Amino acid sequence: MGGSFNPIHNGHLVAAQEAQCKFNLERIVFVPAYHNPFKAGEKYERELASTFHRFTMVELATSSNPDFYVSSFEIDRQTPSYALDTLKHFHAEFGEQTSLYFITGTDAVMTMPSWRGVEEFYQYCEVIAATRPSYIPNYEEFLAKSAELKLKVYFITIPALEISSSDIRDRVRRGMPIRYLTPTSVAVYIEKHGLYRE
Repeated sequence: MGGSFNPIHNGHLVAAQEAQCKFNLERIVFVPAYHNPFKAGEKYERELASTFHRFTMVELATSSNPDFYVSSFEIDRQTPSYALDTLKHFHAEFGEQTSLYFITGTDAVMTMPSWRGVEEFYQYCEVIAATRPSYIPNYEEFLAKSAELKLKVYFITIPALEISSSDIRDRVRRGMPIRYLTPTSVAVYIEKHGLYRE
């Protein structure tokens, strides 16, 4: 499961658990991005917590689930994070007999046809797209493109994904509570380290 996790929130965790249950997955590996090449700009850079803080928050959020793991693969490389490189890494690590699923949000999945190396994805994984009920993308256009790319994509609706990292950052800036939107350990960490304040 890839993402900036800036910060990780309960929607991410519920999506991971739901994907694990529906697809009978042995484990979920959370992979915080070093730098998302599709996100840029002064606001993004200003609001992006350090890789150390984002990785630590993911570790705190997932520590109570024995099936949830965190990988520093993308952070350790210190280069823009491309999903294909990560897929190749895990394919080599777990072996060809292991079935890999790439889990991310539907908003990100809808941009996949423009991702670097996406024409190779089908060799390494199937895709689970977690969507919030209020997000209604143009499925027909996407499915036509994904068929050309031989991508297998499964959509699962996660009500908890109405929570978003940008909403949490905004609430922190305005001095509003974020507990119960993100794990308590993450909320305390954000407060303790003064993250996302102006």
